[in-house]
Amino acid sequence: MARAGRKRKDVLRRVGRVDWRAMAEDPSLLTRWNKARDDYLAMGSNPRMASQAGKLYVLRRLTTLEIEAADRWTKFLAEYDRIILGMSRTAPGATLERFVRGEGYQVAPDEVKRFLGRFQAAQTAILVAGTPALSALNRLCRDEASAGVLPEARRALAALIAHFRLDSATHP
Repeated sequence: MARAGRKRKDVLRRVGRVDWRAMAEDPSLLTRWNKARDDYLAMGSNPRMASQAGKLYVLRRLTTLEIEAADRWTKFLAEYDRIILGMSRTAPGATLERFVRGEGYQVAPDEVKRFLGRFQAAQTAILVAGTPALSALNRLCRDEASAGVLPEARRALAALIAHFRLDSATHP
């Protein structure tokens, strides 16, 4: 009498239980998975994927001009933390504390004055869109935003595009 189903292959079988924990700790599996995920999502070719705004750009929720304005504002915020507050921002998740004290970097007064002139001009342009827009943009650029703040952040980004004259730079 014939057996139902497919025939068994003539290969050696593993005897006993498979230790899935040992297989999960194999670094080649994790490396292959991360490479496949990065290739699929194009994360390896796009350095902006590290930020929340960059992910929204890849998902086409932000335009090219908006992501350029968000990049410039992110650099402004990092420079503000470094020059004015004397702190440097660490990567989220690296430590429990988001800020660490700078070690011995002294800022010249004329550098502070030049920076504040540029920063306050950009901040004033954003404040035309409203204080909630500024708050939403700060949360977006510091990777703390929820999906509900995106419309307000886009209003602030539109004000920054006009301030930096990004639309005229791409379309002369």
